[in-house]
Amino acid sequence: MRACVIGAGLGGLLAAANLAKEGFEVEVYEKLPYAGGRFTNLDYRGYQLSTGALHMIPHRERGPLGKMLRQLGAGVEIIPSQPQATFRIAGKDYEYEELPSLFSLRDKLKITKILAMLKLGKATSDESYRSWLEKQIKNELVFKIADSFTGWSLSLKASEVPAKEVIAQTKNINKLGGPGIPEGGCGGVTKALVEVLQSEGAELHLKQRVTAIKQNGRAFEVVAKEKRNYDIVVSNAGPKVTAELAQEILPREYARAVSRIKGAAGIKISVACKKAMLGHSGVLFTPEAERINGINEVTNADPSLAPRSEHLLMSHQRLAEGADVKREIELGLKDLRRLFPEFKKYCRVLAVQVYRNSWPVNRAPSGTHLSPATPVEGLYLVGDAVKPEGWMETDGIAAGVEEALRHIRASY
Repeated sequence: MRACVIGAGLGGLLAAANLAKEGFEVEVYEKLPYAGGRFTNLDYRGYQLSTGALHMIPHRERGPLGKMLRQLGAGVEIIPSQPQATFRIAGKDYEYEELPSLFSLRDKLKITKILAMLKLGKATSDESYRSWLEKQIKNELVFKIADSFTGWSLSLKASEVPAKEVIAQTKNINKLGGPGIPEGGCGGVTKALVEVLQSEGAELHLKQRVTAIKQNGRAFEVVAKEKRNYDIVVSNAGPKVTAELAQEILPREYARAVSRIKGAAGIKISVACKKAMLGHSGVLFTPEAERINGINEVTNADPSLAPRSEHLLMSHQRLAEGADVKREIELGLKDLRRLFPEFKKYCRVLAVQVYRNSWPVNRAPSGTHLSPATPVEGLYLVGDAVKPEGWMETDGIAAGVEEALRHIRASY
C-alpha cells in the first residue's frame, strides 16, 4: 500500500518511519529545504540553535518518543537531566521536593495535599488549573510556580489549561521521570529518523509544497509538483492547513471547527555564555521573573551543542495573543539580566525566535484533544495539534503518532 506523509516535522518523520517499517511504500513531502520543521538544528557559528523545541525530551528514554525511537532502531542517546528541575525563588534555587519548605505550616499541609492529588491524578471537571488550585490554597507564590510550569511546557498560563490536563501530565512525570537531552539536540533525532526512512526505502521530497488533497475513486490524489495517488494520507501540516488542502473532500462542519482552534505562542531566546550560568542540565523554572517561564543549559549534558568551553543557554516565555512582541522580547531580556548578575560580562544573545500564527509553539493548545482520524477514511493528522491527554511537547507528538498508527492498523 502507498502512503503519503505531508510535512517532515517530528510527527511526520515518526509516522513515515513507522509506516515504512510496517511495509507501506512511503513518500514524504516537505515544503522547506530541510527535514525537521520546528525540531532540528541551525548551526550558527558552532552553536546548535534549535528551529523550535528546546533540545529536550520531557520523559527522556521512558516516554512515548524515547520508546518509539528505540523501536524504530533510531540510535539516539538521551542524556537524563540532573537535576530534573530547579525553581529560582528570592535568588535561591530549590528542587521540587524542597518547595514546601518555603511556606507556612498551614500552607505546607495544603501543598502536601495538592502534591498527593497531582501524583494520584485526580481531576474530572473542565475547570482551569488555576481555578482548581484556588480551591485548594490561597497563595500567590503557588500560582506563580504553576504559571512558570505551564508557561514553559505548554506556552499557556495556568488559567488557560484544564486542571485535568496538567494533573494527567504531572502523573506521567511522577511515573516516568523528568526530561533528558538527546545527543546532538533536536537535529540528532531528526537525522536518525531520516536515516531510518532511507534504510526502509522511503522517499523524502524536500522543497515540494502540497497544494491539494483530492480523492480519485478509492485513492487519494495528492497534488505537489506532480499528481500522485496514495491509499492513505497522513498530514503533519496542522489541522487548519490540512482542512484547506482537503476542502473538496472534508465536511464543512469539520473544517469550520478546526479553523477556530488557536495555537499557543511563545518566544525563545538563545544565549552564548563563556561560562556555565546554571551548571546543570535540568530546567530552571523562574516563577518570579516578569516574562520568562523557564531556562535550560543543554551544554552541561552535551558540550557539542556549542563551541569548545562555551555554553548554550535557552529561555522560553509564553506569548499572549495580541501582545506587543517587541516589548515582550525586551522584558524577557531584562529578566535574563536580572536572573544572572554576570550576564553582561559572560553572555551575549545569539537569536530571538518568535513562534506564533502559522509557526506557533503548538498548533492546538494542550487540553484540546483532536482525533488523528478525520471524517474522511484514510486521511489522518499527526503533529503538535494531536496530543492525547497527559502528554506534552515532543512526547505528546509521539503519543499522537502512536494513536494515528492504531487507527491505520485497524483499517488497513
